[in-house]
Amino acid sequence: MSFTQDFSNLPDALYDFAINQILWHNILEFKESGHEVQEASDAEEKRRLILDSDIYGLWAWWSRFSTGFETLIKAVFLSNKISLITKNDYLEKGTTGSNKLTTSEAAQVYEFIQGVRISALTKAWLQAEFTRWNINHPYEINTGTLRKYKDNLTKLEQLSKISSAEQIFLRDAITVLLDIRRNVDAHVFLKLQVGGSINGDLSRLYIPSINILLRAYQR
Repeated sequence: MSFTQDFSNLPDALYDFAINQILWHNILEFKESGHEVQEASDAEEKRRLILDSDIYGLWAWWSRFSTGFETLIKAVFLSNKISLITKNDYLEKGTTGSNKLTTSEAAQVYEFIQGVRISALTKAWLQAEFTRWNINHPYEINTGTLRKYKDNLTKLEQLSKISSAEQIFLRDAITVLLDIRRNVDAHVFLKLQVGGSINGDLSRLYIPSINILLRAYQR
């Protein structure tokens, strides 16, 4: 049995997910205007409570924040009809070819996934991307790495969604995130667990970057 999922709302779904992750535990919050985020006045107390209740809690918070940051960038690109999507070509492993899995239990997972198809009924440009890449199933969607988005920030600048200065700022903020913050935490380096700022990077790099992206998002 097969069925089709409508992915027309992919940009909005990514945006909603990103905001949920970024605001987890309300360490960050929206300003009264609703268009920018800021650090909560009691952020330090909230971080302390997280750590008191879970020795790995700050690791979990930062991992979710970093995921939200990356997802927000992807949402901004897609909302402005800039697609960096490509195709994952691994679904055939389950049933055909030299990479066919020999364990039936594993192969059946791929077979099941192939029964779910996608479309973008109300987003013609997104459907065109799926068609261009011959993407037919959800797990074939490769949204790309954060580094790929960093390297394509000029596309947002060309659409006047961000300024030249904002493009440079975002590029450098992403570089710090990739080199220092996210990849260390994501690969379970638990000796530091810095839930706050490293020399003010949360308040001076990431929050301003999020606000730049919020302004660039096309609802």
